[in-house]
Amino acid sequence: MECPIQARGKKDLLLDYCSHSLDAKASGEVEAHLAACPQCKAWTDAHMRTWSLLDDWQAAPVSPDFERKLRERIALADEHVPWWTAAWQSFAARGLKPALAGALVVVLLLAGLLFVRPHGAPAQPAIDADRLEKALDDVDLLRQVDAPSGDTASKEAM
Repeated sequence: MECPIQARGKKDLLLDYCSHSLDAKASGEVEAHLAACPQCKAWTDAHMRTWSLLDDWQAAPVSPDFERKLRERIALADEHVPWWTAAWQSFAARGLKPALAGALVVVLLLAGLLFVRPHGAPAQPAIDADRLEKALDDVDLLRQVDAPSGDTASKEAM
């Protein structure tokens, strides 16, 4: 048998043994392992003592005025709640959370319409007339320089 302490997920087998919920065959296998493994034996003994103590433990009886005292303490605790907490609790108790979510969406949409302006078309850059005229002159000059050499040869022949 594989050691339940060292194997993952096998401690449940020891817990079942401690609670006496194993069948006779499985209990016999665990007892044989406990005889050979001091670590599992110590773990099982500790849990058996705990089970025994829990079986022997008796809860104290509840006093006759327990419910009245409990209600008084709850009422006293409610008196010291901040106003916003009490308002939220009454709001939530009425089931108005979906209405609050809807109102919040409407407020956000209105804020978006009021404060966010749509982006218009980009402004046209100002055209400087002098620079435009100079650029056109440069283009004309480049056209004259790039003119085919055949035209100049025919002019010289005349």
